[in-house]
Amino acid sequence: MNHHLDLSVNLPLRLDYAKNFPLRVIRREEGFWFVAAEIAASMKQEVEDLLHTLEQPAGRLLLLAGEDEPVLCLSEGELDEVVRRIKKPGARRLRRWWQEETRPALLHEGGPATTAESLHLALALAAEAAQQVGRAVMEAVLRGPGPWLHSRWVVALDYERHNKQRWPHGKLIGLSSTVATLEGLAELIAEPGRMPVNNTDLVKLASACHLRLTERMGRIAG
Repeated sequence: MNHHLDLSVNLPLRLDYAKNFPLRVIRREEGFWFVAAEIAASMKQEVEDLLHTLEQPAGRLLLLAGEDEPVLCLSEGELDEVVRRIKKPGARRLRRWWQEETRPALLHEGGPATTAESLHLALALAAEAAQQVGRAVMEAVLRGPGPWLHSRWVVALDYERHNKQRWPHGKLIGLSSTVATLEGLAELIAEPGRMPVNNTDLVKLASACHLRLTERMGRIAG
């Protein structure tokens, strides 16, 4: 099968598609390209299976930085056609990863110099948030009848590139609750009408602050 050979050298982005499974994405003037062998492996298919779903000749041989030989790559349009025609769960997962997460992030980034770093962080945090929400909601529903049908959630993100264990967690908060930093809470209370608090709550809060300040001043004086 003959493929057109593009002689320009391309620098691909190595993006984490799944755990220990990077996919290389090549950004060119005419659009995005993908290494055919990696796309096939991500869907547990052979390259020939992918090519049979496409109009021939399919793909293009591209010279990639770090490779000694040209690599067969698929265009973004060919990738769309492949995931549409191959009725496998792996194809659906790949489509979501590319269309809903990775492609919008690549188009949104400011320039090629910051693409890899910012994209890795954005995708990692997005996956972390989804996992945290999913676990928090699952635990709430499994606990049985409760207020979860009309609840709000606080999601905590803790990301470190070299930390291989990130434990997700979410917390249920009441519908009438407000989440704010201490500085933000002071601003909310100080501005009339911005935060609905009654006199009893204000007195309790003022008393607590007064007691804490008195305790600290006593320590300083001692």
